[in-house]
Amino acid sequence: MLNIWRISWRNITQNKKRFFFTLLAIILGVSFVTSMLIADKTTNNVFNYYEQMYVANADYWVLSDEHTYSEEMISSIQRDPAVTNTLLALDKQAFFELEDNHSLSERSVRITGVSDQNSPLLKLPVIAGSLDNEGVIIPEVVADLLGKRVGDTVRFTNLGEAKISAIVEYTQLLASPSNWEKAQSTSFRIMAPLDMLREWTGKDEELSYMRFQTKGDGEELFHSFQQSSHGSSVYIEPVVADDLQSNDIGGLYTFFYLIAGLSIFISGFIVFNMIYTSVIERKKEFAIMKSFGYTQGSVSKLVLVEMLLLALIGTAIGVPLGIWLGDLFMRALLSVFEFDMVYTLNWKLPTILAIMIGLLFPLIFSLIPIYNAGKTSILLTLKKENNSAASSRPYLLRGIVGVGLLSFVWIDHAFTYVAVLAGIILLFPLLLIGLNKIIKPILNLVFNYPGILASQNLSQQINRNANTATILTVGISIILLLAAVIESAPTGFEKEIKGTYGGDMRITSEVPWSAEDVTKLRSYDAVTHVEPLTEATPITWETINGVRRQFSVLSVSESGPSLFADQKKEGWSEKLKVTPSVVLGERAFEEWDGNIGQSILMNTPNGEQYYEVIGVVKTSHYSGYVAFMDETYLNDKFGWTNSFDILLHVKDGMNASLRNQLWTDYGDHLSKVQTVEEEIKSTASAITGMNELILILLCMMIGLASIGTANTLLMNTYERRFEIGTMRALGFTKQQVRNMILAEGMLIGISGVIGGIATGVILIYVTSKSQLMEGFISFQLPISNIILAMVAGVSLSLCAAWISSKTASKMDIQSSLKEG
Repeated sequence: MLNIWRISWRNITQNKKRFFFTLLAIILGVSFVTSMLIADKTTNNVFNYYEQMYVANADYWVLSDEHTYSEEMISSIQRDPAVTNTLLALDKQAFFELEDNHSLSERSVRITGVSDQNSPLLKLPVIAGSLDNEGVIIPEVVADLLGKRVGDTVRFTNLGEAKISAIVEYTQLLASPSNWEKAQSTSFRIMAPLDMLREWTGKDEELSYMRFQTKGDGEELFHSFQQSSHGSSVYIEPVVADDLQSNDIGGLYTFFYLIAGLSIFISGFIVFNMIYTSVIERKKEFAIMKSFGYTQGSVSKLVLVEMLLLALIGTAIGVPLGIWLGDLFMRALLSVFEFDMVYTLNWKLPTILAIMIGLLFPLIFSLIPIYNAGKTSILLTLKKENNSAASSRPYLLRGIVGVGLLSFVWIDHAFTYVAVLAGIILLFPLLLIGLNKIIKPILNLVFNYPGILASQNLSQQINRNANTATILTVGISIILLLAAVIESAPTGFEKEIKGTYGGDMRITSEVPWSAEDVTKLRSYDAVTHVEPLTEATPITWETINGVRRQFSVLSVSESGPSLFADQKKEGWSEKLKVTPSVVLGERAFEEWDGNIGQSILMNTPNGEQYYEVIGVVKTSHYSGYVAFMDETYLNDKFGWTNSFDILLHVKDGMNASLRNQLWTDYGDHLSKVQTVEEEIKSTASAITGMNELILILLCMMIGLASIGTANTLLMNTYERRFEIGTMRALGFTKQQVRNMILAEGMLIGISGVIGGIATGVILIYVTSKSQLMEGFISFQLPISNIILAMVAGVSLSLCAAWISSKTASKMDIQSSLKEG
């Protein structure tokens, strides 16, 4: 057994450069897969971590649609023996007193007073200081922005001052803007002792909410309080770990697996090319082995062991490299999000999966060559009858099937993407032949006679060279598609947000808006229209499978603003009036997992209620993780009567002056002022930030494909040792030999780039016309990425060719002629 491993090691290291490039392809493929698997698991853990931090150990909470309620209203819960822990909280809008000149909107801060900063119902990751229930707690981003440290004093306009007792990491409860620009539309959040805040505000017996923990499931207490609080402003909800309203990261996971799959595909193609060529080169060796008594299985086993050795070495190096790359990728990825999140790299399970993939995929891609090695015919091989010219019939068949698969571009289905890529792969030998004829005069002009020879050499191994160029094509086309989606997304978001936002500006108060407030707002010169918006939140509901989730329910009316696409056209407002029903945003509908006509269970302020789902709509509100209900039903049957939000239509160019006026007039209870432009910018920022990652991945994919180019050219060069030796004997210079190889590499690179760009354009077109996208993505070309693909593809292919050309130019003439 030891002998076969030694023989296999000798065989794969005979051609050291080929061994190196094939091993490098496996290493990079395994490392990319490892990094993407780690990114997938780590990202999932990060958001789960912050969800659980938000929930802490709380089981239920009691809220009100009037902002605050008397502490007496929850006294029965506090006395209940089933309740193990409680946390009382009061929210108050205020302003920092700062020495620097900042507007009221920039100084806005929401103070949450809690009964116990050390409560098990709170999770506050402390960076500095302690939770002593004597001072205020601020998140790190606020401390950095204000230049404050533990022990420093912060002052609040018309309230008081307090020392900073602790600085904490990012948490949803204290999510705050990290710069003054974001502070114009989003308030800072800090935490103070409840007694201190009550003393400042004079609200001695008032609460904004109470969290509590129970023995067992607490369902009996939950239903009991639901019944007793029916018809009042107070309601009870289960505390649910559901962050989908603020984090739409589902597409990230698809992105991770797409890059991982693409890496495996490219690496596997390189391995297939290498082992396939190796088997062809060694057919005479295999025939002799079989003539000495080796069985078909013994020959196949020998080649299998060779691939296993490569897989073992590649995995052993690639996995640690992938862990390091995964850490770098996570840093870059989380920097895209608005908040400064921390993470712990989840590498254990991804490492195990990556090791399994690293050991298996080289073997899987090598199965056909390994089988062919064992099937080598002794007589045909020794007679060299297997070197007959390839028939043109297979190319005709490939062409017909390829064109048939490309015709799927006219069919709107997810399979179209697979069909287009498969069609391009089948057609590529024909495309390469055509490009070869077109580029031949240019090669002749640039490289003279070596260019003509390069064109001829390319045709001799058309399948292998076409496969190499296809690797580059597939990598470029997929990355260009991702780049086009990212570049087009802001335009799509802008169109969707403007069409469903409902106005030009949304203002949020910590107390319900009164009729007098609405009248005053209508009197502003800058305001053309005022529309109260009722949002019931947080509302717990159940999926078809009985899993509790949480979202907001927004009110709609026939004369109200359009909050989702085709609200007027489809007559949804009229339909919602007929029966107790809702329409769901797309993401909420997907999470619910039911069908139109079925009913969804919600925990409303008036208790558990079923509502028929009559439709699914596109909306920008909470990225579609939301429900819409008729205003009358929401007020009467559902039990939510107050509006904390108002939508304003504003005259052009008056947003800034109106913002200042709003904060001046309503600063004592105004908590947020956001324009539709700020919503667009906030939504699109994370998408546009991904473009840098796309550029890096594009270079990585092209670099990996270029390894395949170098490997192919090395194999071509090795096979033509006698031919090159003869050319050198007849007077060819070393430079002419190098030029010939460089021309071949340039041909492969140019064909791969052209094919990749053409395929990418087709995929972008298919995506833009898909009804699934509903016009969200327009047909536009990512010009910067295309230019980068052209430069990187051709230049890296030339670098790969240069490596092979150095090998060819150093060949000894006498040795090459002897091998012929």
